[in-house]
Amino acid sequence: MRFSDKVAVVTGADSGIGRATATRLLAEGATVYAVDVHHTDPWQDPGAGRLRLINLDVADPTAPEQLVTRLRDDDQRVDVLANVAGILRIAPFLEVSRDDWDRVLAVNLTGAFFLSQAVARVMVDNKTAGRIVNVSSVHAVVSEPNAAPYTATKGGLEAMTRTMASELAPYGITANCVRPGATRTRMSEPIYTPQIVRSLQAKIPLGTIAPPEWVASAVCYLASDEACYTTGACLDVDGGYAMDGSLPGTAYS
Repeated sequence: MRFSDKVAVVTGADSGIGRATATRLLAEGATVYAVDVHHTDPWQDPGAGRLRLINLDVADPTAPEQLVTRLRDDDQRVDVLANVAGILRIAPFLEVSRDDWDRVLAVNLTGAFFLSQAVARVMVDNKTAGRIVNVSSVHAVVSEPNAAPYTATKGGLEAMTRTMASELAPYGITANCVRPGATRTRMSEPIYTPQIVRSLQAKIPLGTIAPPEWVASAVCYLASDEACYTTGACLDVDGGYAMDGSLPGTAYS
């Protein structure tokens, strides 16, 4: 019950890592504002009434104001913000459209920036030593062909997090990243063909694709008081994917 009497906002909460994070926070005592464009999957609320569903597009320029207004209307402070919302558009670099570029940046990076700014202002006003956790990707540091807008946003998110951490530290607010590797989510399932899965299993040292709950555990650690002395950090949760330089199926002799 690390989050008893805490209030958390989780974006991208309808599925995947966002849903797993919101569920874990509820189970550990938090009141959770679960934010998504729309909520399609039924919730089994383990929080005994502590779940608040909000339909909100984080790319909407009015989204931060709408969220803050809802928190104030509910007379709630906010202790935790988990920026999990993200989208992926697949196209070769030479064929990426302006519309896809703009939409991916609007959701994955711009939305996270301005939502963090709005929530951090609430934390500062309430003198709350809050936690902001941004969900990046292994592809911030490892190339992902045919996903240039996505990789750009994840690299930008990590750089942004370090600056946030520096500027918010005087207020006792921490900002950190989780960097997942291959994870089974509603976004990734369409591209996880049998061939891709076999290749990932050969490439990942721990040999498996993660369920979203494994990544949510890391998000919740950085959102908790156990991580009170960690800020500006990026925690890899990728089964060793990014650090491994071996050649699958071969060895130097």
